[in-house]
Amino acid sequence: MRESFAVIGIGKRGKSGLEAALALKALGKEVFVSELAPFDLYQEEAQLLEEYDIPFELGGHTERVFQNDVLIVCPGIKPDAEVLKEAIKRRVEIWSEIELAYRIAQAPIIAITGTNGKTTTTSLVAHLMKETGKEVFLGGNIGIPLVKIALEAPEDSLIVAEIGAPQLEFIHNFRPWIAILLNFSEDHLDRYGTIEKYREVKSRITENQTEKDWVIRNAEDEWSRSVVSRAQSVYFSLSIEPSWGAYLKENTLFLKDEGEVPLLEVNALPTILKANPENALAAAACGLLLNISAERIAYALRTFPGVAHRLEEIAEIDGVLFINDSSGTNPLSTIRTLSAIERPIVLIAGGSEKHSDFSPLARACKEKVKHLVLFGATKTRIAEACQENGFSSFTIEENDLKKVVKKARSLAQPGDAVLFSPACASFDMFNDFEHRGEVFRKIVLEEKEGCEENH
Repeated sequence: MRESFAVIGIGKRGKSGLEAALALKALGKEVFVSELAPFDLYQEEAQLLEEYDIPFELGGHTERVFQNDVLIVCPGIKPDAEVLKEAIKRRVEIWSEIELAYRIAQAPIIAITGTNGKTTTTSLVAHLMKETGKEVFLGGNIGIPLVKIALEAPEDSLIVAEIGAPQLEFIHNFRPWIAILLNFSEDHLDRYGTIEKYREVKSRITENQTEKDWVIRNAEDEWSRSVVSRAQSVYFSLSIEPSWGAYLKENTLFLKDEGEVPLLEVNALPTILKANPENALAAAACGLLLNISAERIAYALRTFPGVAHRLEEIAEIDGVLFINDSSGTNPLSTIRTLSAIERPIVLIAGGSEKHSDFSPLARACKEKVKHLVLFGATKTRIAEACQENGFSSFTIEENDLKKVVKKARSLAQPGDAVLFSPACASFDMFNDFEHRGEVFRKIVLEEKEGCEENH
């Protein structure tokens, strides 16, 4: 491995930039950290770097960045950033954080990607992999950065990682043992400009796989079926019976190996999986690869505890159920969530701009939403899409989530659900979708506490 590294972008504590720097320091490498943002935004992180004797700069990228063998790039840095253009011009090698993680890792990596369902499926696969008896490490685009896990996971353990498109931009050798390709739809147009470029980057996850590796494909998704890989393929499907894999038939999940093996009925799945049984099927196919018995796969699916910020029931206030689905960062994700909720819905949506088409969401609102409460940078565009598609039951609010929640609560009646599924990214008002979900949860619990005091 190279000897000197510049990490571009610190990130908050527990994020990939800082963890990459700490990992390189632990490996005895020469490391320098460069951050465009000013010192006052990263005081705690700067103190930590000083404690580990890692040199850094804040407020801009200087010449020192380019005096290293490799630049490590965090997902938050866009590929057209000036510092990266200059590095390319000077022929300085650039690695994504997951490239560094792969080169460090001793344990095999199971990598999950797709436009929707990544977080749920990654968490579910990690839950299921415990049935192998191995120690399982969960991270990547969810929770702990992959580079930190790679440093800690022993050779006989398993790493399960959520991988987003930005993490794949600067890979070279990154090679998952098992790649799970869930689905593909329009997203991240703010970053890539065209859906074709987004698709090209997303497809890189399998480019270094060999015949010794595996790719788990969605038989009903054109992108998933067509991504090029030398790895062996296993399929999952909601309607097509594969020669080997997992599928749904007559409302029951099945495995197909030497014969047909029933797992469990859809109605036996937790709500989060009942809404999107294809996520359960993807995980089941992975369990099949690792020779986990049908009984243990069914048990793991049935006992999956769910994921924070994904169809997370926070509280019921005066008969109204408040649901946190902050991980709904694009229209299709929110549309799928709407279909999973049986109560009348007051939907809270809006957030930062990714140039998504909101027409499908507007049409779904006509079918499933009692009232739509809009906030954030995209609120006007979503409202316009609603008007164009004949849905007029919406309210545009100030960009204050506390006021938005109060408005949604005032519109809901006993038996309704207030669903927080923004259909957009979070960066107009929050650090990320987790931060956004935590703020929503806090507001709802405060509302509940106030309601109980008044009764």
